[in-house]
Amino acid sequence: MMISEEPIGGLYPYNTKDKQQIEIYIQDLFYTINRSKSIKCEAIFDHYGSGYASYVDFFCYKKDGSSVINESYIEKDSLISIQIEGFVIYISRLAPVAIFGTDIRHKAILDNGKDEFFSGMGMISHPNGIINEPPRHMVNEFQEIKEKLISAGYYILNKDYLSQPLPFETKIQTFTRPNQYTIFDAFFYWKD
Repeated sequence: MMISEEPIGGLYPYNTKDKQQIEIYIQDLFYTINRSKSIKCEAIFDHYGSGYASYVDFFCYKKDGSSVINESYIEKDSLISIQIEGFVIYISRLAPVAIFGTDIRHKAILDNGKDEFFSGMGMISHPNGIINEPPRHMVNEFQEIKEKLISAGYYILNKDYLSQPLPFETKIQTFTRPNQYTIFDAFFYWKD
């Protein structure tokens, strides 16, 4: 079912198969996480601008500024470029499951200070990008988000499970490993 973009699972709203309700549920989870005193999350709800992503990409980092690893002013573009180290959470749109990974993202703030945007991001396109343990610099934040995910009814899938070969033949519309599907590919895929 998931491979054909159909939600599964017993958790509301996944059990309704109503994609709009699932999207609202994920947005509510995003707002819940952002109420944290120590964590800031950015989310990509628009399927990376085109195509279809079977998940929503959350990028989370510390609010206190300690996640910033580089900051510079780029005069020719009149912007401040900031590199931020944090972790990524993929929240499935098709089942009540999630995974964690690490990433360094680039944030640009235009001179006027009113416009800011993220660019330059990595994607978890293989189970090797999944982390089961928290990054050293974000142990408490990782645990806090993990607890919020579990409280919302999500299962955190691990790398070993997702690395297993898909136990049946199929075709998944994704840009990664078209002939070597793993269980990961059934849950987390993006097609342009």
